[in-house]
Amino acid sequence: MSKAMGKDKMIMLLSFAAVGTTVIAGILHIPMAPRSLSHDMGQGILFLVGGILQVFWAVPVIKRWGKVWQIIGIAGTAVLAILYFTSRLHLLPEGNIQGGIPQGNMPPGNFTREGIPGGNFSREGPRGPQGGLGIIGSSALPIELCQIAFIVLYSIQGVIISRKQKASK
Repeated sequence: MSKAMGKDKMIMLLSFAAVGTTVIAGILHIPMAPRSLSHDMGQGILFLVGGILQVFWAVPVIKRWGKVWQIIGIAGTAVLAILYFTSRLHLLPEGNIQGGIPQGNMPPGNFTREGIPGGNFSREGPRGPQGGLGIIGSSALPIELCQIAFIVLYSIQGVIISRKQKASK
């Protein structure tokens, strides 16, 4: 009997921890949308919709809506994290949805308002000031860490719930 209570408490703690990580990531994504909309409409919409969905995801986690919702939440969060990392490693094509044309003899790509090439060498981007190359020192790193933590915590919660269900049968 005490093992069942221990698992219930563990599931509850994992639920609250997973909710905390996804809500924090969502709250951090939402204010980035207005800054990104003026620079890259697609990225701004992604931040806004992704942030709202991450905040909303607290409901299915706490209410334990089921395995399908859990898979959707984990997969959706993984897609957001993968999109960020691929954009930092320049694995995605650069440019914006509005078809901006670079000025002068600069190579095509992501440009800041001042005409300075963006990307890994830029100190300022849609997600705020960045330090150094790539993801090291990036201001978005806390968001990505929250997303990775959410995936891990929510996956562990799913495993515990499925084992508990199998044991009760």
